[in-house]
Amino acid sequence: MQQMLRRLGLLAGLAAAASGCGRDEQALAALRPVATQRRLALPIEVYTLNIPDDLPGFAVPGPNGAKPKMLFLHGMCSAGVGDVQAFQFAASEHGGILAVRGDTPCDGGGLLRKHSLDLDKLDARIRAAFEVSGGVAKDLVLVGHSQGAFLGERLAEQWPERYSRLILIGAPTEPSAARLRHVRGAVMVSGQYDVTTRMKQAAAELQAAGIPSTYLEMPGAKHGQMGDAERVFGQAFAWLEKNALPRRP
Repeated sequence: MQQMLRRLGLLAGLAAAASGCGRDEQALAALRPVATQRRLALPIEVYTLNIPDDLPGFAVPGPNGAKPKMLFLHGMCSAGVGDVQAFQFAASEHGGILAVRGDTPCDGGGLLRKHSLDLDKLDARIRAAFEVSGGVAKDLVLVGHSQGAFLGERLAEQWPERYSRLILIGAPTEPSAARLRHVRGAVMVSGQYDVTTRMKQAAAELQAAGIPSTYLEMPGAKHGQMGDAERVFGQAFAWLEKNALPRRP
């Protein structure tokens, strides 16, 4: 019964989700498996990650090739790799980032995917991906875009010790201070031409609840777009490093 109620809640929240994320087929097809990966020429720094019994993921290493310490969840009907490429240098500088692809194909098939609503399954896939990467799925910065923001909020509600700090971009529903009461900090982000009031209000409510939070805006960006992403995400990562609550024992 509890699982059924959880699914109903997820379905209700996703009713407003947009599907305007970028088309990343060419970028994803250009990547090679980790076993044969060479460091690709700039500007591409994303590499593929072969995960047993799952779709390939992708990642950006941290400084000096360190294992990723952050997680990215892409939006609905996206391959996601183009999003990460938009802020790859900021991600690398602040610890590296890993992403799993959605487990459900969008209409027409191809490389574009969306995430199902099974939180337990998604959490297990994330933990498996970090194990393959050599990283640790604990005390992560979770970056969620659109549907990924919606699910990221709920992952943090269920497992705040694993998903302890959030950067939520263009969420389809207003993030809830009640759900995020145990996180260490959160940055709310929207595009200039998205529904900015939703994320601004969420940041204010989190602050009022005693959760460190701030709002950032991507100039010139509509829903599903990344505007001036290197600068904006560099600010977001740096803000969390400075302002998040201390790590719990």
